[in-house]
Amino acid sequence: MDTKRSALSDFHFHTVHSDGSETVASAIEEAKARGVASLALTDHNDGEGMPEFISLCKASGLKYVEGVEIYAAFPLSEEWSQDPSYCSPIPDLTILGRKLDWRIFKEEYVDPLMQYWQTIFVPQSLKQLEENGLTIPEIAEVKFEDFATAIGILHDVPNNPQSWGPLLEIAKQHKPDITAEDIEQSPVRWANRYLYAFGMNAYVLRGPKEFTVEHAVDLAEEMGGLLFAAHPGGEYANWSEEHLQYFIEAGGHGIEAWQYFHSQEQIRHFLELAIQHELTVSGGSDWHGTNGRPTMGCWDKQEAQTPSWVFEQLMDRLP
Repeated sequence: MDTKRSALSDFHFHTVHSDGSETVASAIEEAKARGVASLALTDHNDGEGMPEFISLCKASGLKYVEGVEIYAAFPLSEEWSQDPSYCSPIPDLTILGRKLDWRIFKEEYVDPLMQYWQTIFVPQSLKQLEENGLTIPEIAEVKFEDFATAIGILHDVPNNPQSWGPLLEIAKQHKPDITAEDIEQSPVRWANRYLYAFGMNAYVLRGPKEFTVEHAVDLAEEMGGLLFAAHPGGEYANWSEEHLQYFIEAGGHGIEAWQYFHSQEQIRHFLELAIQHELTVSGGSDWHGTNGRPTMGCWDKQEAQTPSWVFEQLMDRLP
């Protein structure tokens, strides 16, 4: 099987600087091996890997834009934002830009979000995991310096073999045929699906409800970029039409039309929305490493691949 295609694009992937398993250097090597010619690093809430990413892209002759994935709240008072059939009230958005202002990003977004995670999100998540029978680490006070460490704390709980029994019993309530072996092979995956996910037992708002989509639009513009709806379709993010319309009316600039889990029908719909509302389009795999399901550039799923012309459009429309 030919696992390499030429001129692939990927404007959404992650490294160890957030919740990915690979270093920036490993990600670039994977991109080169899979024929990815243009790309954007979009670690969650973190731009620490950007200098290395830019340097390696230049050295490798890869086209690139800067990026980051953030959280922003839809109105919690709206019934559609509380429907567990769709994405959470605080879904993912990405900011893409030629040269983003990371000082503004830290001051206006990272610092307040870090405070929220230290005082509310991580402690409450750990408390609810413990109430569900999982074994949490002995932490007198939750302290961390970056989001990768914070995510590691939350992943340590399902990764602990002592948590596998309770996690299996919880998962069986939603997937009766799940086995202990399934849990042992991918404990974080099942915890993400049946504990941390919106509407599940250990769900906590992952960002302050005061940081709204409108604030995210302003942030993107102040940083010198555009705000995109991240993977709005697929099997787990799945924005409702109300989410999409609210994002557009709030001033959202673009939409991630292609993604590894997007259906052909969803891709067509997102492209129609882009034309109708003059949105910029993007696309990406949401690759988290070689052990995950999405592949860099969606090399093994041609229908989900982002066309090469998207990079040229980005260059035309990014500030």
